[in-house]
Amino acid sequence: MTTTAVSHELVELEHELARAVCDHDVERLETMLASEFTLQGAAGQLDRDAFLEAAAGPYEIDEFGYEQIDPEVYGNTAVLVSRYRQVARLDGRDLSYRMNVTDIWTRRDARWQIVRRHATIADE
Repeated sequence: MTTTAVSHELVELEHELARAVCDHDVERLETMLASEFTLQGAAGQLDRDAFLEAAAGPYEIDEFGYEQIDPEVYGNTAVLVSRYRQVARLDGRDLSYRMNVTDIWTRRDARWQIVRRHATIADE
């Protein structure tokens, strides 16, 4: 697979990840998140289990979108830097932000999984 094709696949996975959270599709998220997945973001630090628990219900996304996604592929590892916006809540707390997001994906057993997400609130 060419680097361009892999980049397109990863961009689609970014969108799919957001859709799965939005749809509370925990089954799909379980296949996308590596066992060591962690998120450092507006909601604080979450490990895989805490993220799945939030995605199962308390994390409500009304709208989301990527303004840009810049993938860099390094063999079986990829870093995706993006500008993301959402209208969302977690346990009643407003998480409606525009964010700078860095995701690290790794390819294992012929599929990509996200291992780390770091999101910071972007300056407007």
